[in-house]
Amino acid sequence: QLDEQLWKEVAWCVEQLELGLKTQKSTPRQAAEAVQAIRTLRSDKAPLVKKRQLMRAMFGDYRKKMEEEWCRELKLMEAAVKSARVVEMQRVSCRRSCQFIRKRSGACRQSQASAGTPSESPRTLNTGLFKFIPPQEEFHFNFL
Repeated sequence: QLDEQLWKEVAWCVEQLELGLKTQKSTPRQAAEAVQAIRTLRSDKAPLVKKRQLMRAMFGDYRKKMEEEWCRELKLMEAAVKSARVVEMQRVSCRRSCQFIRKRSGACRQSQASAGTPSESPRTLNTGLFKFIPPQEEFHFNFL
């Protein structure tokens, strides 16, 4: 569980750094520091202590910030659920806006016909159309 929590924290910090690189205007030095921090956080070879130290240096109390962000998102989702309404569509408008297109209706009929007789497969129905003729030459691989 602690390992899972650590990976969540690292993922959150990496996400924040990437968002900062995309949205904020930063100096080349700040951008280079952020890229280096992302590399370090994603690295499997970097020790755990170094990752935690880096996250603390970049974000301060990153656990508190993660919790605040989680609470904000939860409140937004709860507000969205409360404001969501289910409205029944009128049948007339539904018929106009909905359209069903059936593709390969012949194949559907064929599969329905074979479904009525489960003992016969579609391959056994057409045995008269194909006759296998063995070749006169013996097969062998032609490696160079």
